[in-house]
Amino acid sequence: MKKTVLLYNFDSEEQAKAKRTLLPLHFAVKNVENEEMLLSVGYLAGLTDSEEKRDYSGDSFGKMLVMGGFLGSDIDKLLAAMRKAGFGRDVLKAVITPTNSAWCGGELYSEIYKDHIQMSKK
Repeated sequence: MKKTVLLYNFDSEEQAKAKRTLLPLHFAVKNVENEEMLLSVGYLAGLTDSEEKRDYSGDSFGKMLVMGGFLGSDIDKLLAAMRKAGFGRDVLKAVITPTNSAWCGGELYSEIYKDHIQMSKK
């Protein structure tokens, strides 16, 4: 399975920096364009064939990095590389699971943002 990183709401400079950081690790990097925002994260990462758009009417959201096809050691490598490249905690990170693979980026962001807030309180 191809290891794919989806970038949501990264500006062009951040996209280039992320690609320079992640391509040497043999991770495919895909910037999610505005017209793709309603497609499922599983589809965008190449994990599912369903191109059906979601009906998301929530708020716009911030930067998010989504990992598809990753194992534990891959996640560790990605996090270390992103930290070394200067990407901070303002980028929310998620791994595609069987539960969230059908969600669009906005749905996923909303869920992990709630978790982020809870973890920040501890």
